[in-house]
Amino acid sequence: MQNQESIKTTVTAINNNYTLAYEWIINSGIHFVDASQKFDAFYEAYNKHKKQYSFLYYEITGYAVNFLLNLFKKNKDSKILALAKRAGDFLVLYQAQQGSHRGAGPWTVTETGESHHLHYTFDAAMGMSGLADLYKFTQDEKYLKSAVMAADWLINEAQNPDGSFKSVYDSKQAAFDSQLLENDWSGDRGCLHIKHIRGLAKVQALTGKQELLEGMDKTMRWSQEIQKETGAFPARADQDYIFTHAHCYALEGLISAYPIFKENKILEAFLKAVEWLVAAQNPDGSFYDYYGLPGLGKRLSASHNILRSIYHGTITVDSNRIIRLKRSDATAQAARIFCISYTVDQQKKYLQAAEKAMGFISDMQSKDSSREENGAVCFGCLDLGGFKKRSALYPAWSSMFAGNAYEFLELMHTKENISCTDLLDRLF
Repeated sequence: MQNQESIKTTVTAINNNYTLAYEWIINSGIHFVDASQKFDAFYEAYNKHKKQYSFLYYEITGYAVNFLLNLFKKNKDSKILALAKRAGDFLVLYQAQQGSHRGAGPWTVTETGESHHLHYTFDAAMGMSGLADLYKFTQDEKYLKSAVMAADWLINEAQNPDGSFKSVYDSKQAAFDSQLLENDWSGDRGCLHIKHIRGLAKVQALTGKQELLEGMDKTMRWSQEIQKETGAFPARADQDYIFTHAHCYALEGLISAYPIFKENKILEAFLKAVEWLVAAQNPDGSFYDYYGLPGLGKRLSASHNILRSIYHGTITVDSNRIIRLKRSDATAQAARIFCISYTVDQQKKYLQAAEKAMGFISDMQSKDSSREENGAVCFGCLDLGGFKKRSALYPAWSSMFAGNAYEFLELMHTKENISCTDLLDRLF
């Protein structure tokens, strides 16, 4: 047990890193303000080498709404709530209003306002989650209406009979495109879609819609069908390899189902998946991006993206490869999951694993004095036999997940009898 002075020092360090992360989100330029100043949208990432921001991202703007609402809870700054509302207004403005994809959000929107023709179900779900919480803060019906539209599209159009989900709708074809991501971790029937439960649960609680409850139940049961004996979730139902980022998404959805259905087998499946994370964690607290990818030759023969296959075959993945990618986003997600695990099964190893994970995140967090970089968490690093070559890319979501994880750890150290509900209320 840490003494009071040690706890105070730890909390101070956590607060300093959290402050760096949220100030980067707010002040760095990672969010775009349109000319009319009616809404804000968040860029996917900042590239240190190119010294530029990438594309405006619907999914990440959904995360930003939740991140900002958490920050508003903490400091009650009306400017933060106003920024969250402008981000929510972006999600509402560019959501499809008609057709068989009514309720979907575009993958990206140009700075001049043109929507992309691809609409990902995961993006819609993350936007929906932010909008549902924004409604609870503001009681503005437009946010609830938008969240309900997204939920209806996900359940009525995108969900498969077994509870899994289609991945991407192409408005040019006016249909879902099952071949676009045929060999990608984010394609149809991917385990990442289990996280849809997170937002669907929020909308169901606000509306009482029975079909949302039934849809979540189907997804939860499908998740148990695809979970491996090791506890890991395969990247997709038709694949064996694990993509850690998506595995963590699956856990975030699964634990969101537990308070709704209150079935012990959900908690058992969650903790079994957490144990896989405990076993997979590196000594420095990090996680590799992939585990168990098939060999390069097999991937090349099935791939529509040869360059991606060569990349993954040479510098990532399994223990017999020399150079491996350690990802910050998945590591921050794992830290949040470890904290939640501790609240439901108070094994000290979970809290220790969370602290170790955030030690790695702190190492990946920029302490550069520049406005564009200071406080941002980079994508990760290549481990070159102990030497860490850090990525030049600073994704918005890596810093948001890291900030959320710092917040979780602070609560673990300062609040007595922290509950699973306390953390789930802040999870995005």
